[in-house]
Amino acid sequence: MSDEIVFVCTAADCDEGAWEGSHDAMAHCAEQPDHGYTGRPRDEVEEVIPATATRKRDNRNLQHKGHPKGALAQND
Repeated sequence: MSDEIVFVCTAADCDEGAWEGSHDAMAHCAEQPDHGYTGRPRDEVEEVIPATATRKRDNRNLQHKGHPKGALAQND
C-alpha cells in the first residue's frame, strides 16, 4: 500500500475518515449498507486516522496430508 493514498467514505452525508488503512475504511462502511469507500491522494486530505494493526493470518490448507497441524507441520 502506498503512503500517498488514504481512504475516505463515499456516502454523501458521512464525514468519517480519512483512514490510512483500507481495513479501517472497510470496517466503517460494512456497518452501513449504503456506505462505500475509495482511495484519495493524501495531499487532498487534512487529517488522517492512523491505520490499526492487523494480525497476520495463516490461510494455508490445515488438512495438509492429514496431519493434525496441517500445513504448519514440520517433517510430515
